[in-house]
Amino acid sequence: MVVTDINEASRTGTIILRPNHSWSWRANVLCLSVLMGVSMVIAFGFLFAGAWVILPFSILEMTAVALCIHYCVKQCKRQEVITISDYEVKIEQGIEGPSNVRTFIRVWATWHVQKPRHPWDPASLVIRSHGQEMEIGSFLNRRDKTDLVSQLKKVTPA
Repeated sequence: MVVTDINEASRTGTIILRPNHSWSWRANVLCLSVLMGVSMVIAFGFLFAGAWVILPFSILEMTAVALCIHYCVKQCKRQEVITISDYEVKIEQGIEGPSNVRTFIRVWATWHVQKPRHPWDPASLVIRSHGQEMEIGSFLNRRDKTDLVSQLKKVTPA
């Protein structure tokens, strides 16, 4: 998802990049609860039939599923904030807060769209300045990257 606040007259502004959320946290918890319920019913059925070893593996499996869902939800909270001022381009990346902040001098910074390695992959967008390079929006889909490129054209000096 690309959210912009751009002043087209001064060619400055802010672009916020976030991954698309397929489900809410509540929907993920509901899905996990249903999976755990079904798994526990089956595990207790085997326990009462005398196959007690199924229960610990079922608990282990549901713990692994819960950890995977938690990881995916956390990764969906990633965010990149691109702030373009008159003199600099500041890029902040992080999950809970900015964990990686890079600043580029606007006059020297250039945006490049690199071709994908595979036809199914979206193109990658990088900013380059003085031998440094940083990828922007690696988690965006093809349509969002196209939207990002069009938004960046609005802030690129003529």
